[in-house]
Amino acid sequence: MTAVVRIDGPLSPMDDQVGPGWDPSSGGLSPSEGTLHSTDESLLENAEVSYVNDDVEELTDELRHQFGLFPDEEQELSAALKAFGHGAKTFDQARLERLATDRQATSEHVFSFETFAKKNGFEAKFSSEILSRPLLSTNDKVSRKVAPRIFQAIQRFMEHNGEVITRLENRPKTSVMNRVCQSMNPFPKGSSSSSSSSSSSSSSSSPSSVSSFSLISETKNLGLDSHNSGDRSPATPDSSRSSFSDLTGTGSDPDDPDAIPRAEMDLVHYIIAHGIIRPRLRDEIVCQLCCQVTDNPSPKSRERGWMLLALCAGCFLPSNELIDHYFAFLHNAPAQVSDFARYIMVVLRRTNANGIRYHPPSWIELQAVKLRRYPVLQVELADGRVIPVESDPATSAWEMCLSTASAVGVKDHFGFSIYVGAQRKISSLGSGSDHVMDAICECEQMLRVDEGIGEERSPWRIFFQKEMFTPWHDPDVDHESTNLVYRQILGGIRRGEYALLPEEVPKVAARIFYIEHGHKVNFDLISSKIDDYLPKMMLADPKSRDHLVRSVLTAFETRGYSVGILNAQQVKGQVVSVATNLWPLNFSAMFEALRHSGPPLASSDVILAVNGDGVFILDGHFKILLGFHYYDLVDCFVGSENDPKRSTVGFVALDGNQFRFLTPSASIVHRIVSVYLEGLRRRSRWAVALQSFQLQDYTGGSGDDFRLMQGDIVEMVDEGRRRHRPLHPSWLYGRCERTRVEGSFPSDVVYVLPTIDRPDDCFLSVFLSMEVDQMKSLPSNAKTDLILSSGTTGRHLANALDSFA
Repeated sequence: MTAVVRIDGPLSPMDDQVGPGWDPSSGGLSPSEGTLHSTDESLLENAEVSYVNDDVEELTDELRHQFGLFPDEEQELSAALKAFGHGAKTFDQARLERLATDRQATSEHVFSFETFAKKNGFEAKFSSEILSRPLLSTNDKVSRKVAPRIFQAIQRFMEHNGEVITRLENRPKTSVMNRVCQSMNPFPKGSSSSSSSSSSSSSSSSPSSVSSFSLISETKNLGLDSHNSGDRSPATPDSSRSSFSDLTGTGSDPDDPDAIPRAEMDLVHYIIAHGIIRPRLRDEIVCQLCCQVTDNPSPKSRERGWMLLALCAGCFLPSNELIDHYFAFLHNAPAQVSDFARYIMVVLRRTNANGIRYHPPSWIELQAVKLRRYPVLQVELADGRVIPVESDPATSAWEMCLSTASAVGVKDHFGFSIYVGAQRKISSLGSGSDHVMDAICECEQMLRVDEGIGEERSPWRIFFQKEMFTPWHDPDVDHESTNLVYRQILGGIRRGEYALLPEEVPKVAARIFYIEHGHKVNFDLISSKIDDYLPKMMLADPKSRDHLVRSVLTAFETRGYSVGILNAQQVKGQVVSVATNLWPLNFSAMFEALRHSGPPLASSDVILAVNGDGVFILDGHFKILLGFHYYDLVDCFVGSENDPKRSTVGFVALDGNQFRFLTPSASIVHRIVSVYLEGLRRRSRWAVALQSFQLQDYTGGSGDDFRLMQGDIVEMVDEGRRRHRPLHPSWLYGRCERTRVEGSFPSDVVYVLPTIDRPDDCFLSVFLSMEVDQMKSLPSNAKTDLILSSGTTGRHLANALDSFA
């Protein structure tokens, strides 16, 4: 069996405190032989920094080229990607660590739950009566109305009798989360989380409506049609459907926003959705549950109450007023449920670290809590492998990416993302702070409402795929990463996801045949195997098929593959490099935005696509409205960064035009684009003279004939290939294209272009007529450490297409 990969987060030292009943290494809901730790140390604590030396001058060529990222670049990009978060932590993490590990910190006499209950005027014990008003005093009308209904839902869940109703007609036609939002919105005017309520001090933000887990949804195949709707999710157990899937009983219309559900899953969603949406209700829910599990005469009912407490801990936190008393309550839990209490203390700290949830628990989480195990999610790779990754309610896409990458030996993990798909639709969860379980819950509810598929049969799937490349991506850096990306490209071509131009088909197919079959390729082999690599629609016509086979064979022979000089890994790198050029939009991080200011566009509702080529503005149909290559951009800036509702990201083009876009992801876009621009300037070999310059003016020697004129193109020369030493250590050294003479010059004489490849002459001609004021507005080169070592040329040219053929 495949070993299970664990998410080795900051809380891993507490795993042994969860208790024998809650076995972290048992594989959760999937069978396994044990647990595979991603690293000997904490993976997440060490993942942000892959270098040990921040001084560019001291870095060796090998270290400079590792991952293609410098320390500051990796840290900035990691921080940017993880910024898809849910605000600041509610509590200081060290405080929760102390509360969980130091029992004396929650002295029973000072912080007991009974003390809190007495202070707030209610009894801390089980009740079978109907609750007529909230346990906690509040002036909020919505809370006073909803609290008794939540209590009734808790009673219904805890009194579950095990009978089964399997017909989906008995369940609401919309998700419970949407119905809860409908019943509670619009919020009363003037209401805020800071009004009088014992939970009002919670600093956690709450979504005002149901939030989608994906920024951009795309319809892709990725082999999703190979699983019919009856297949169970990869993470569900092989046993038959749970006997606890529904509750019996009759009631009002299930689609009535105020109706209390009767199905078990809907009850969980009803209770926890109120806590997610309404911070002031979180303490109320926790207190109701603590009362119902205290002195409860029914062991089964008590256990189900603790299940709800565990599920709540994975979605939201109690307030500052309650947290100490709650930890005291957990420390003093009866022996029969002590494993629940220890698990809740672990999950509370995880929720505090990764943020509150936007969706209630998924079906897989409910089953995991019933079994007192951690859920194991099956992550599918492009090469067909499936990696079981142990997760918890707070698992983020960032953590799952790191754990999966570590398990398969991918070191260059930047740009890989988690995708969640179902029913031929797949959406990127990215590699940030979004919760994986939120995405799964959303898939479950979408399939139940739209397709009539119960949560226990929901065919969602999780993929680990490459989403974006750095502009300077080097396929030779990490062969394991390149192998996965190659398989992803191969599958995308076969399914028609990556569309090839007719002239590109023979060249790409020739590379694929060389990789898969070596240099001994003939007409018959290509004819028999070409269906495995190209879309069926391209091969439907027999005449076109025969012509295509011959074209592939010709390309194979003319490009030198029949000689067998190149190894397969080198050609895989060529395929990956081709993909970054042919399909930049397929390898983009996408963000929804609104045009804020700047020249008019065909649509105000746009999508910002950031990739290795540049920044592209798309409409809702993914049609390009405007595009900037990185050398077109002078600057990227952000405004109102602290207010997501007003945050804007702006781009300044070389022609002077400025565009600003309103998007909650403004700071993420800004940080990624800024790192790319600065990174390209570091690695660039191309510069443009902004003013006239004569080396003789500085040396006084007649032999120094190096000179520049405005608009001259300068190619930087590597240290090992220079004919002379720079006149000053801070000066640059290059060759003027116009005169073909080499020499050194001050850095402020030229503008270093943010590009790896030489831009075309049409673009470069802009500098010939540029005004002085425009030149002064260009970014200074003073803070840019250019990489011009003896290894630079090899780095940029080693993966030129067919350079070895």
